[in-house]
Amino acid sequence: SCSWFWAYKSLYNYQCHTLMDLKLSRGDILEVIEETQHWLYVKKHTVKDKNGIVKEEGYVPRNYVKPVTSLEANLWYFENIKTRIEAKRCLLRPENSEGAFLVWRSSKNHHFYLSVKNEPHARHYRIKEQETDQRFYLVIQKTFKTLSELVQSYSKHQDGLFLTVIGLQLDVPTLPSLSVDAQWEVDRSLLTKVKKLGSGEFAEVWQGVWDKKIDVAIKELRGNKKITYIHTEIKIMKELHHERLLKLYAVCTISEPFCIITELMKNGSLKKYLISKCSDPISKIVCFTSLPCFCMAYLESKNIVHRDLRADNILLTDMQSCKIADFGLAQFTFQMDQNISSVPVKWMAPEIFDGREYTTKCDVWSFGVLLTEIITYGNNPYPGKVIQNRRGERMKRPLDCPLALYDIMLLCWIFNPQERPCFTELQDRLMENLQ
Repeated sequence: SCSWFWAYKSLYNYQCHTLMDLKLSRGDILEVIEETQHWLYVKKHTVKDKNGIVKEEGYVPRNYVKPVTSLEANLWYFENIKTRIEAKRCLLRPENSEGAFLVWRSSKNHHFYLSVKNEPHARHYRIKEQETDQRFYLVIQKTFKTLSELVQSYSKHQDGLFLTVIGLQLDVPTLPSLSVDAQWEVDRSLLTKVKKLGSGEFAEVWQGVWDKKIDVAIKELRGNKKITYIHTEIKIMKELHHERLLKLYAVCTISEPFCIITELMKNGSLKKYLISKCSDPISKIVCFTSLPCFCMAYLESKNIVHRDLRADNILLTDMQSCKIADFGLAQFTFQMDQNISSVPVKWMAPEIFDGREYTTKCDVWSFGVLLTEIITYGNNPYPGKVIQNRRGERMKRPLDCPLALYDIMLLCWIFNPQERPCFTELQDRLMENLQ
């Protein structure tokens, strides 16, 4: 039998796609036999009837399961939520009922929080810890050995809290690859294009299917510079791994047209979403200002400049989390190509017009422009003008824009790039001023 200490628990449903992987249902108990970086070979222990246990074996995505005894295995613990804004955005989704709750840990102070939906708000309660015996509590008169005991107690005996159901999970994790044995280069014949999603100067993007099993996005490159751009994009996407970055699945580069195959984002771009939500209150839209900043801080830490940061290049997951896409113009800062012919000028920092180095501080300027797109429900920046920024022109404060948010925009638009904040600083300011 499977030792409980070594057992794993499935947190999501998983539909197998090959003869090598294994179908999962949420709550399945698993025994890990072998492991790779992104996949686990497991034996599933499913109680069938009183006569015994039926065991099935196969590969499952590593990010779909957690050790049974871990905190992350609890459905009420949301490992990927790190801030109040994210907890609020999750709980206030219409699918969640009054009293929906979740527990998360702050990336800033590392404290645990219990967040509860209390229309039209999300209430956040810091879970305190006793230093002497490491007990958890909301009020000192009532302490618990574990977070599980605390949650169970307040679910049964409200004591001023109204906990009804566990909050709706934000998103199913992205698959680590198309299959456990998938290579970066795949057979083009396994790809089926279903629907054209958009096109640009260098590429067309299609909704498609790989091997008749997995929905994907297919980016077909074209134009004279397609070889340079596709190899740059592939190199960067292979090396980067972040929950806020579009996931690269595979490539077709043996014959033309060259293709990049990624996860499919059915909700489209942030730009289109914002335009469709022009009747939503500003307080709801403001939540989107912090999401791209986390990913840009990650890129900054890897010495990568995106060079095309705008709402059109931010895609939305099923649960409306943001993922940054389109790395065709991105570069490692130590091997910069200063060609700016394809960079949208309305998002461009003023120093680029003077031929100076394109750095992450140029992305900071673009982030300030992105904030105006968000707060104006997708309106184009610098309305009525064709080209600007050579002199570092700043936009006026948009209508209904919180003053704290406009102050952050002005920091992004400081003329001297060395004086602009980095993305980590911007992240902290957004957390402090917009919660």
